[in-house]
Amino acid sequence: MGVYVVENGEKVHIPAYQIQPVDTTGAGDTFNGAFAYFIAKQHPLVEACHFANAAAALSTLKKGAQNGMPSKEELFQFIH
Repeated sequence: MGVYVVENGEKVHIPAYQIQPVDTTGAGDTFNGAFAYFIAKQHPLVEACHFANAAAALSTLKKGAQNGMPSKEELFQFIH
């Protein structure tokens, strides 16, 4: 599924990453934290959602909520 966001009246779909999750605990918290961080850094809404979507996906590749939360470096490496 992924993320749907509406910006300036336009509906944008950001697809889910095709991964094999290990543990989804904390994925929503990771999404929210990454989203808040990138919005606070004044990234555009859609871009913040892209980052948050990737962070949440990445967080499911490790066990546990705290262990799964990626660093900014891990996130950028995952995206690129």
